[in-house]
Amino acid sequence: MRNIAACLLIFCAAAGAGTPKYAPVKGALAVPLSDDNSYLRNPAAQAPDYWALASFYVPQHNGYSCSAASVSMALNALLNARRARGDDEKNIDQVQLAEKAPGVHWKELLSEEGWEGRHGVTLAQLGQASREALAAYGAAGYTVKVSTAAGDAAAGLEAFRRALAGNEKNAGDIMLIHFSQELITGAPGGPYPHVSPVGAYDEKTRRVLIMDVDREWYEPYWAADEQVYRAMAQSTKAFGRGGWVTIRRK
Repeated sequence: MRNIAACLLIFCAAAGAGTPKYAPVKGALAVPLSDDNSYLRNPAAQAPDYWALASFYVPQHNGYSCSAASVSMALNALLNARRARGDDEKNIDQVQLAEKAPGVHWKELLSEEGWEGRHGVTLAQLGQASREALAAYGAAGYTVKVSTAAGDAAAGLEAFRRALAGNEKNAGDIMLIHFSQELITGAPGGPYPHVSPVGAYDEKTRRVLIMDVDREWYEPYWAADEQVYRAMAQSTKAFGRGGWVTIRRK
C-alpha cells in the first residue's frame, strides 16, 4: 500500500486484488452514480448542490489534498455558480486555495513533506481552513458551522439527517463530510480519514450522494445516511472523530 495518511489512502492494485470496488461494509453497500441516477432525473428533485458542484468537480491533486479539493468545489459552487462572470475571472484553484489558510498551515499539511510530522486536517481544521478561505476571497456573507459525529449515536444520526434535508432544499449552502472512507467503499485496510462534498440527499431512501474527490479510484456514489454517519463517527488517533462542515450564505 502507498503510505498516505490523511485523505483516501490509495491502495495499489495488488493489495485490492479480488476485492470488489464498493464492497459491502456491515451489510451496507455504496452504489455508484452511474448505476443509479434516478434521483437526479426526477423533476421533483431540484438537487441544487449537485448541479453547482458538478460544474466544478475536481480530483484531489495529491494523496493528502482532499480537503483543499473539497473546499475549492464548495467555494466555486457558492461564489461562482449561477452568476455572470467576466472573462478574466478564474475558478478557485485547490492548490492556490491551500495558501489562503496560513493559520492552520493548510499548505504545509497538504504537502508531501507535511507539517510537524502530520499530513491532512482534522474536522476542526477543515472548518477553520474554510473560514480563512472565505475571508481571503472577500466572502463576508457566509458562515461555517462544524458538527462532530459524536455522543449519542441515535441523536447524532437524527441531527445529521436534519442537516442533510435542510441542505438539500437550500441552494445557498454546501456540506463537506470528514469520514473514514473505507467504511463506505470497503477499500482494504484503513482507517483512511478523508474529506469530500455532499452532492445530494434523497430523504425518501435516506441516501447521501458523496462527490468523492479521489477521482483516481472512485466516481460519485450513494451511501445510506446511517452508514455515512458511522464513517464520520469513526475515531482515529491522529484526527479524532469526523463530522460535517456546513458553509452557508447568511
